Amino acid sequence: MTAVTGLLFASCNSDDGGFERTIVGKWNYNKTIVTTGNGTPTDQSYVGHENGCEKDHVEFKEGGVFRNVLMNKDQNNACVEDASQSTWAKNGNTLTIGTDTYQVTKLNGSELRYENTVDVSGVPVKVVKVFTKN
Repeated sequence: MTAVTGLLFASCNSDDGGFERTIVGKWNYNKTIVTTGNGTPTDQSYVGHENGCEKDHVEFKEGGVFRNVLMNKDQNNACVEDASQSTWAKNGNTLTIGTDTYQVTKLNGSELRYENTVDVSGVPVKVVKVFTKN
């Protein structure tokens, strides 16, 4: 009964109106939204998933381990994993992956969005990465 009571008092995330979700887990690449300057946001669907293989994804593991996993087929048509590893930390809505810092704009049981703004030749470019829960 104590465990159930503890769940009832989990902190709320104003973004989804429900219980705050954990970022830990696998998140499939979905799309990127790019806004240049004060322009209109442009959606770019992720098209890199290899047919017949597990979807490309990022994984946030307990203990601060971050994995970026791309699935490809080898010369024998077998699915192989090409993964890179880094670290991650989340403090409030600030997410750090390796040396890059992002703002989490949505985190619920089915979707993760984080963004940052980079300078490209003096023009601010906002990049929002969108993932769906694996």
